[in-house]
Amino acid sequence: MRKGGFFMKKKMLTSLLCIGMVAALAACGTDMQPIEGTNAGDDPERNVLPVAPIGTDIGEEEMSGEKEITAEEMAQLKNGMNGFAFRLYDALPGDGNRFYSPYSLCSALAMLNVGADGETKKEIEETLGITDFEEWNKEMQAYLSKNWTDDTFVTTANSLWMTKDGIWAENMEQDFATPVKRYYKGEVYEADFASQPESVVKEINQWTSEKTEGMIEKIVSYIPEDTVLMLLNAVYFEGKWEIPFDKDDTYEGTFHGKDADSTADMMRMYGERFRYMDNGSIKGISIPYEGGSVQMKIFLPSDENAYIGDLLKNLSAEEKQELLDSLDNGSYEDIARLEMPKFTDEEELEGLDGILQDMGIRSAYTDGADFSKIADDVALSTVIHKAKVIVDEQGTKAAAVTGAMVEMTELFEPEPEITFIADRPFFYVIEDAGTGMILFMGQMNNMK
Repeated sequence: MRKGGFFMKKKMLTSLLCIGMVAALAACGTDMQPIEGTNAGDDPERNVLPVAPIGTDIGEEEMSGEKEITAEEMAQLKNGMNGFAFRLYDALPGDGNRFYSPYSLCSALAMLNVGADGETKKEIEETLGITDFEEWNKEMQAYLSKNWTDDTFVTTANSLWMTKDGIWAENMEQDFATPVKRYYKGEVYEADFASQPESVVKEINQWTSEKTEGMIEKIVSYIPEDTVLMLLNAVYFEGKWEIPFDKDDTYEGTFHGKDADSTADMMRMYGERFRYMDNGSIKGISIPYEGGSVQMKIFLPSDENAYIGDLLKNLSAEEKQELLDSLDNGSYEDIARLEMPKFTDEEELEGLDGILQDMGIRSAYTDGADFSKIADDVALSTVIHKAKVIVDEQGTKAAAVTGAMVEMTELFEPEPEITFIADRPFFYVIEDAGTGMILFMGQMNNMK
């Protein structure tokens, strides 16, 4: 017999994702209280709790995974996230700029899937490309334990924010909280959504800001009525270019945007070697970050009069992946001149709930939602995603936030010089070079 069946309407489960630095969070307010029976740690002022069954702790060895997983063994995670990334790209409006993190979105939805069952679980897994959820969780566990360099790194933090009213399923800790702790390194807060929503909003936004190194300061402005749970995932990326741009070579140029020309600070370098490809329709370049573990791939139309969005629209998700892979198989070429703009872009995905439903996650939003491993009579309310990227001469910083809410209810001529001038709309990804997994994806149509 599960608790909470007496509620007459669905409550909403809230899941938030942020891309930010992994760090211990110290709650300052009094509205976040330890869940009775759990271990809050040695610091009495620290209200971050390990997600584990009451009275049980999960050791570091169990959290870190049994062994290191190779890129080949990480294939399900990579294929699922990249396939989701391209399908989402196709579903988004194409007029403005785009920037989002499929890694962030998939992480949040996968955590939500831990608590799902039946048709709801099936729909989430099909949308994310999950064929074996147990294996997916092990791959995620291994990825979260990956070693990065000091100058190029991806860090991830997860947390659960739980209502105080005790609606939880009888085995919720075992079926939901413990796997989130084990595979996603989740932390737990008890939050008074009902009586102190303003304080909870403040705490959540503070968490978001801390985990994103201040890049994203706010993810929520209010707590929807009947909210019972919030899932938060934070990821932060920072990387220095392997070959930095010289600031003295940056000049004020023109970016020929989709809607209008605008002034842009154009970075440039001369005579360096990069992986390069040109299939006659689209050309691309791979720019590595220090250490080579992460790279930015940029794609432009080969024809200066063509629009990258039109070219990509005609490619399937599989063909888009082949395009990215073709750059990995491309040759190293001497690039006579590389130019790209310095830019900062911050985007919020509008209409994400409708898009996710069109992609296959439908029952989660209805009275028939099955999150029985968390509580009876709960359903997904809304998903929020914000992302920000900063690109300059030294490298790149990127952050994103996703939120999902659940409530109750013959003559040899000299070879032509190769140039790559990104002064018009371009498509780009920030990719884990070892696994090929897309961490961030964007399209720059207009300079802001």
